[in-house]
Amino acid sequence: MKQWYSGFYYLLAACLTGQPLVAQEPEFFTRKDFQLRGPVKTCVVKANYGEEHFEFDRKGRMLKSLTRYSDTDYDITYYIYEGDRLKERRDEVYRNREFDQQTSLAHFYQRDTAAHRLLEKIVSYDRNFQEQQVLEYDSIGRLQRLVRSDLEGVDETLLQYSSFKDEETVTYQLNGVVQQSVRTSHQARGKQTLTVTLTKKYLDGEPSQAEEQTYDPEGRLIGETQFTYDAGKTAFSPELTTRYAYNEDGLLLEEITRREGGEPKTRKYIYQMDGAEPGNWIRQVVTPEHTIVVRQITYYKPENPEKAADSTGG
Repeated sequence: MKQWYSGFYYLLAACLTGQPLVAQEPEFFTRKDFQLRGPVKTCVVKANYGEEHFEFDRKGRMLKSLTRYSDTDYDITYYIYEGDRLKERRDEVYRNREFDQQTSLAHFYQRDTAAHRLLEKIVSYDRNFQEQQVLEYDSIGRLQRLVRSDLEGVDETLLQYSSFKDEETVTYQLNGVVQQSVRTSHQARGKQTLTVTLTKKYLDGEPSQAEEQTYDPEGRLIGETQFTYDAGKTAFSPELTTRYAYNEDGLLLEEITRREGGEPKTRKYIYQMDGAEPGNWIRQVVTPEHTIVVRQITYYKPENPEKAADSTGG
Protein backbone atom coordinates (compact mmCIF):
# COMPACT_ATOMS: atom_id res chain seq x y z
CA MET A 1 0.00 0.00 0.00
CA LYS A 2 1.40 3.35 -1.01
CA GLN A 3 1.86 5.61 1.99
CA TRP A 4 3.54 8.73 0.57
CA TYR A 5 3.25 10.77 -2.57
CA SER A 6 5.31 13.27 -4.46
CA GLY A 7 3.52 16.15 -6.15
CA PHE A 8 1.56 15.14 -9.26
CA TYR A 9 -1.70 15.87 -11.03
CA TYR A 10 -4.26 13.83 -9.15
CA LEU A 11 -7.01 14.33 -11.66
CA LEU A 12 -4.98 12.88 -14.51
CA ALA A 13 -3.82 10.06 -12.27
CA ALA A 14 -7.43 9.25 -11.50
CA CYS A 15 -8.21 9.14 -15.20
CA LEU A 16 -5.35 6.80 -15.97
CA THR A 17 -6.14 4.46 -13.07
CA GLY A 18 -9.82 4.39 -13.81
CA GLN A 19 -11.10 5.93 -10.61
CA PRO A 20 -14.53 7.56 -11.07
CA LEU A 21 -14.31 11.25 -11.88
CA VAL A 22 -17.18 13.48 -10.85
CA ALA A 23 -15.49 16.85 -10.22
CA GLN A 24 -14.67 19.48 -12.80
CA GLU A 25 -11.73 20.78 -10.80
CA PRO A 26 -8.09 19.68 -10.77
CA GLU A 27 -7.40 17.86 -7.54
CA PHE A 28 -4.93 19.02 -4.93
CA PHE A 29 -3.58 17.43 -1.77
CA THR A 30 -5.02 17.98 1.69
CA ARG A 31 -3.96 16.91 5.18
CA LYS A 32 -6.24 13.89 4.93
CA ASP A 33 -4.15 12.47 2.06
CA PHE A 34 -1.23 12.17 4.47
CA GLN A 35 -3.06 10.71 7.47
CA LEU A 36 -2.89 14.06 9.26
CA ARG A 37 -5.57 15.21 11.67
CA GLY A 38 -6.22 18.58 13.24
CA PRO A 39 -4.83 22.03 12.25
CA VAL A 40 -1.50 20.78 10.91
CA LYS A 41 0.69 23.54 9.47
CA THR A 42 3.80 21.59 8.42
CA CYS A 43 4.89 17.96 8.30
CA VAL A 44 8.43 16.74 7.63
CA VAL A 45 8.78 13.07 6.74
CA LYS A 46 12.12 11.35 7.14
CA ALA A 47 12.55 7.92 5.58
CA ASN A 48 15.23 5.84 3.88
CA TYR A 49 14.55 7.47 0.48
CA GLY A 50 15.13 11.00 1.79
CA GLU A 51 12.92 13.73 3.20
CA GLU A 52 9.59 15.24 2.26
CA HIS A 53 8.34 18.58 3.56
CA PHE A 54 4.64 19.51 3.37
CA GLU A 55 3.03 22.84 4.17
CA PHE A 56 -0.75 23.38 4.48
CA ASP A 57 -3.05 26.37 4.83
CA ARG A 58 -5.65 26.65 7.60
CA LYS A 59 -8.24 24.98 5.36
CA GLY A 60 -6.01 21.92 5.13
CA ARG A 61 -4.99 22.46 1.50
CA MET A 62 -1.40 21.89 0.50
CA LEU A 63 0.54 25.06 -0.24
CA LYS A 64 4.00 23.62 -0.83
CA SER A 65 5.78 20.27 -0.96
CA LEU A 66 9.50 19.61 -1.08
CA THR A 67 11.08 16.24 -1.86
CA ARG A 68 14.77 16.14 -0.94
CA TYR A 69 16.85 13.33 -2.44
CA SER A 70 20.16 14.71 -1.19
CA ASP A 71 21.67 17.98 0.03
CA THR A 72 22.03 19.13 -3.59
CA ASP A 73 19.07 17.51 -5.38
CA TYR A 74 15.45 18.34 -4.55
CA ASP A 75 12.06 19.17 -6.10
CA ILE A 76 9.61 21.84 -4.91
CA THR A 77 5.92 22.10 -5.83
CA TYR A 78 3.81 25.21 -5.16
CA TYR A 79 0.00 25.27 -5.22
CA ILE A 80 -1.67 28.61 -5.97
CA TYR A 81 -5.40 29.04 -5.33
CA GLU A 82 -8.06 31.49 -6.44
CA GLY A 83 -10.85 31.22 -3.91
CA ASP A 84 -11.58 27.51 -3.50
CA ARG A 85 -10.08 26.58 -6.87
CA LEU A 86 -6.56 25.61 -7.87
CA LYS A 87 -5.30 28.26 -10.28
CA GLU A 88 -1.68 27.22 -10.82
CA ARG A 89 0.77 24.51 -9.88
CA ARG A 90 4.50 25.07 -10.23
CA ASP A 91 7.02 22.23 -10.18
CA GLU A 92 10.59 23.42 -9.65
CA VAL A 93 13.57 21.10 -10.09
CA TYR A 94 16.96 21.71 -8.45
CA ARG A 95 20.01 19.61 -9.29
CA ASN A 96 23.45 20.26 -7.83
CA ARG A 97 21.78 23.20 -6.10
CA GLU A 98 21.07 24.75 -9.52
CA PHE A 99 17.56 25.61 -10.69
CA ASP A 100 16.75 23.67 -13.89
CA GLN A 101 14.52 25.84 -16.10
CA GLN A 102 14.07 23.19 -18.78
CA THR A 103 12.60 20.50 -16.54
CA SER A 104 10.74 22.87 -14.18
CA LEU A 105 7.10 23.23 -15.21
CA ALA A 106 4.20 25.61 -14.65
CA HIS A 107 0.63 24.26 -14.88
CA PHE A 108 -2.14 26.79 -15.65
CA TYR A 109 -5.84 25.93 -15.34
CA GLN A 110 -8.68 27.61 -17.22
CA ARG A 111 -12.36 26.79 -16.77
CA ASP A 112 -15.37 27.11 -19.05
CA THR A 113 -18.30 26.24 -16.81
CA ALA A 114 -20.88 26.77 -19.56
CA ALA A 115 -19.18 24.20 -21.80
CA HIS A 116 -18.25 21.90 -18.87
CA ARG A 117 -14.62 22.11 -19.89
CA LEU A 118 -11.30 22.34 -18.06
CA LEU A 119 -8.08 23.33 -19.83
CA GLU A 120 -4.63 22.59 -18.44
CA LYS A 121 -1.63 24.16 -20.16
CA ILE A 122 1.89 23.10 -19.18
CA VAL A 123 4.86 25.36 -19.95
CA SER A 124 8.50 24.99 -18.91
CA TYR A 125 10.24 27.79 -17.02
CA ASP A 126 12.32 28.56 -20.11
CA ARG A 127 8.97 29.42 -21.78
CA ASN A 128 8.68 26.36 -24.01
CA PHE A 129 5.27 24.75 -24.52
CA GLN A 130 5.20 21.19 -23.18
CA GLU A 131 1.66 19.92 -23.18
CA GLN A 132 -2.01 20.84 -23.18
CA GLN A 133 -4.97 18.85 -21.90
CA VAL A 134 -8.64 19.54 -22.46
CA LEU A 135 -11.07 17.69 -20.21
CA GLU A 136 -14.77 17.68 -21.13
CA TYR A 137 -17.55 16.66 -18.74
CA ASP A 138 -21.23 15.87 -18.97
CA SER A 139 -23.95 17.82 -17.16
CA ILE A 140 -23.53 15.79 -13.94
CA GLY A 141 -19.76 16.24 -13.79
CA ARG A 142 -18.54 12.92 -15.22
CA LEU A 143 -15.45 13.05 -17.41
CA GLN A 144 -16.41 12.23 -21.01
CA ARG A 145 -13.40 13.13 -23.11
CA LEU A 146 -9.74 13.99 -22.56
CA VAL A 147 -7.64 15.41 -25.39
CA ARG A 148 -3.89 15.59 -24.79
CA SER A 149 -1.63 17.41 -27.23
CA ASP A 150 2.12 18.01 -27.28
CA LEU A 151 4.84 18.52 -29.88
CA GLU A 152 4.53 14.88 -30.96
CA GLY A 153 0.82 14.91 -31.73
CA VAL A 154 -2.66 14.55 -30.26
CA ASP A 155 -4.18 11.72 -28.22
CA GLU A 156 -7.88 11.38 -27.42
CA THR A 157 -9.34 9.37 -24.54
CA LEU A 158 -13.08 8.68 -24.55
CA LEU A 159 -15.00 7.40 -21.54
CA GLN A 160 -18.17 5.33 -21.87
CA TYR A 161 -20.47 4.69 -18.88
CA SER A 162 -22.87 1.78 -18.48
CA SER A 163 -24.98 0.30 -15.67
CA PHE A 164 -26.25 -3.20 -14.94
CA LYS A 165 -28.23 -3.90 -11.77
CA ASP A 166 -26.08 -2.46 -8.94
CA GLU A 167 -22.88 -2.27 -11.03
CA GLU A 168 -21.47 0.69 -12.90
CA THR A 169 -18.75 0.34 -15.53
CA VAL A 170 -16.50 2.94 -17.13
CA THR A 171 -14.60 1.97 -20.29
CA TYR A 172 -11.58 3.99 -21.46
CA GLN A 173 -10.59 4.11 -25.13
CA LEU A 174 -7.35 5.76 -26.24
CA ASN A 175 -7.47 6.73 -29.92
CA GLY A 176 -10.20 4.14 -30.48
CA VAL A 177 -8.44 1.26 -28.67
CA VAL A 178 -9.72 -0.02 -25.32
CA GLN A 179 -7.16 0.65 -22.57
CA GLN A 180 -9.06 -0.39 -19.46
CA SER A 181 -12.47 -0.79 -17.85
CA VAL A 182 -13.50 -0.12 -14.25
CA ARG A 183 -16.52 -1.85 -12.74
CA THR A 184 -17.82 -0.56 -9.39
CA SER A 185 -20.31 -2.46 -7.25
CA HIS A 186 -21.60 -2.44 -3.68
CA GLN A 187 -21.78 -5.61 -1.63
CA ALA A 188 -23.46 -6.24 1.72
CA ARG A 189 -21.19 -8.05 4.16
CA GLY A 190 -22.73 -8.44 7.60
CA LYS A 191 -23.89 -5.01 8.73
CA GLN A 192 -21.53 -3.24 6.35
CA THR A 193 -21.80 -2.26 2.70
CA LEU A 194 -18.49 -2.60 0.91
CA THR A 195 -17.44 -0.94 -2.34
CA VAL A 196 -15.65 -3.18 -4.84
CA THR A 197 -13.85 -1.95 -7.96
CA LEU A 198 -12.57 -4.29 -10.64
CA THR A 199 -10.09 -2.70 -13.05
CA LYS A 200 -9.21 -4.62 -16.22
CA LYS A 201 -6.25 -3.40 -18.27
CA TYR A 202 -5.72 -4.11 -21.96
CA LEU A 203 -2.63 -4.20 -24.18
CA ASP A 204 -3.28 -3.43 -27.85
CA GLY A 205 -6.95 -4.00 -27.13
CA GLU A 206 -6.40 -7.47 -25.61
CA PRO A 207 -6.86 -8.38 -21.90
CA SER A 208 -3.62 -8.16 -19.96
CA GLN A 209 -4.00 -7.58 -16.18
CA ALA A 210 -6.70 -6.92 -13.63
CA GLU A 211 -6.99 -5.70 -10.06
CA GLU A 212 -9.90 -5.93 -7.64
CA GLN A 213 -10.02 -3.56 -4.66
CA THR A 214 -12.43 -3.63 -1.73
CA TYR A 215 -13.17 -0.60 0.47
CA ASP A 216 -15.00 -0.40 3.79
CA PRO A 217 -17.74 2.20 4.49
CA GLU A 218 -15.05 4.68 5.66
CA GLY A 219 -13.32 4.42 2.27
CA ARG A 220 -10.34 2.44 3.58
CA LEU A 221 -8.80 -0.20 1.35
CA ILE A 222 -9.28 -3.54 3.13
CA GLY A 223 -8.38 -5.97 0.37
CA GLU A 224 -6.99 -6.22 -3.15
CA THR A 225 -6.30 -9.03 -5.59
CA GLN A 226 -4.06 -8.82 -8.65
CA PHE A 227 -4.81 -11.00 -11.67
CA THR A 228 -2.95 -11.99 -14.82
CA TYR A 229 -4.69 -12.99 -18.01
CA ASP A 230 -4.47 -16.65 -19.02
CA ALA A 231 -4.83 -16.69 -22.80
CA GLY A 232 -5.26 -20.48 -22.82
CA LYS A 233 -8.22 -20.33 -20.46
CA THR A 234 -9.34 -16.95 -21.82
CA ALA A 235 -9.80 -15.84 -18.22
CA PHE A 236 -8.09 -13.86 -15.48
CA SER A 237 -6.27 -15.88 -12.82
CA PRO A 238 -5.50 -14.53 -9.30
CA GLU A 239 -1.80 -13.98 -8.66
CA LEU A 240 -1.43 -11.92 -5.48
CA THR A 241 -3.91 -11.21 -2.67
CA THR A 242 -3.45 -8.62 0.09
CA ARG A 243 -5.61 -7.90 3.13
CA TYR A 244 -5.37 -4.81 5.36
CA ALA A 245 -6.43 -4.18 8.97
CA TYR A 246 -6.67 -0.83 10.79
CA ASN A 247 -6.76 0.39 14.38
CA GLU A 248 -9.44 2.58 15.99
CA ASP A 249 -7.69 5.71 14.67
CA GLY A 250 -7.85 4.42 11.09
CA LEU A 251 -4.11 3.74 10.89
CA LEU A 252 -2.87 0.69 9.03
CA LEU A 253 -1.96 -2.04 11.52
CA GLU A 254 -1.42 -5.18 9.48
CA GLU A 255 -0.87 -6.21 5.88
CA ILE A 256 -1.13 -9.88 4.88
CA THR A 257 0.04 -10.79 1.39
CA ARG A 258 -0.15 -14.20 -0.27
CA ARG A 259 0.89 -15.28 -3.74
CA GLU A 260 -1.20 -17.97 -5.35
CA GLY A 261 0.07 -21.32 -4.09
CA GLY A 262 2.43 -19.72 -1.57
CA GLU A 263 2.52 -19.00 2.14
CA PRO A 264 1.09 -15.74 3.54
CA LYS A 265 3.51 -12.99 4.57
CA THR A 266 2.57 -10.54 7.30
CA ARG A 267 3.79 -6.98 7.72
CA LYS A 268 2.90 -5.09 10.91
CA TYR A 269 2.86 -1.35 11.57
CA ILE A 270 3.63 0.19 14.98
CA TYR A 271 3.06 3.87 15.77
CA GLN A 272 4.16 6.46 18.29
CA MET A 273 1.68 9.34 18.64
CA ASP A 274 2.52 13.00 19.34
CA GLY A 275 0.09 13.53 22.21
CA ALA A 276 -1.88 16.31 20.50
CA GLU A 277 -5.67 16.26 20.23
CA PRO A 278 -6.85 14.54 18.06
CA GLY A 279 -3.19 13.70 17.52
CA ASN A 280 -0.96 12.26 14.79
CA TRP A 281 1.71 9.62 14.60
CA ILE A 282 5.32 10.82 14.60
CA ARG A 283 7.11 7.48 14.31
CA GLN A 284 6.17 4.41 12.29
CA VAL A 285 8.00 1.09 12.55
CA VAL A 286 7.32 -1.63 9.97
CA THR A 287 8.19 -5.22 10.81
CA PRO A 288 9.72 -7.63 9.97
CA GLU A 289 11.83 -5.26 7.79
CA HIS A 290 12.16 -2.90 10.75
CA THR A 291 12.00 0.15 8.53
CA ILE A 292 11.35 3.42 10.33
CA VAL A 293 9.57 6.57 9.18
CA VAL A 294 9.73 9.68 11.37
CA ARG A 295 7.46 12.73 11.10
CA GLN A 296 7.95 16.19 12.59
CA ILE A 297 4.63 18.03 12.83
CA THR A 298 3.75 21.62 13.70
CA TYR A 299 0.24 22.98 14.25
CA TYR A 300 -1.50 26.28 13.65
CA LYS A 301 -2.27 28.21 16.81
CA PRO A 302 -5.95 29.11 17.29
CA GLU A 303 -6.88 32.32 15.49
CA ASN A 304 -8.88 33.33 18.56
CA PRO A 305 -7.21 31.77 21.65
CA GLU A 306 -9.92 33.02 24.06
CA LYS A 307 -12.70 31.45 21.98
CA ALA A 308 -10.71 28.20 21.71
CA ALA A 309 -10.26 28.10 25.51
CA ASP A 310 -14.00 28.67 26.06
CA SER A 311 -14.89 25.84 23.67
CA THR A 312 -12.68 23.37 25.53
CA GLY A 313 -13.71 24.47 29.00
CA GLY A 314 -10.18 25.73 29.72
